[in-house]
Amino acid sequence: MKFNVQGFGHYIQFGLQIGVTMAMPVLLGFWLDRRYETGMVFTLTGVFLGFVSMVWTIIKTALELNEKDKREKKLKKENGD
Repeated sequence: MKFNVQGFGHYIQFGLQIGVTMAMPVLLGFWLDRRYETGMVFTLTGVFLGFVSMVWTIIKTALELNEKDKREKKLKKENGD
């Protein structure tokens, strides 16, 4: 049985992008809280910023994929496929 693994790279890249987008502000906030002993102020700010940037990344990717799909459908229609 053969698997088509060609498209998996895009999914892996998207998953890593989402994870890093969410994790980096949280980790930075945690580090700042420990360094300046501010409780959870920076960590919670990092969670909020990470969530907002994650949602932005998902929306941006969805819009890009939608445009790509429209272009492919237009090309198929022009070629008579």
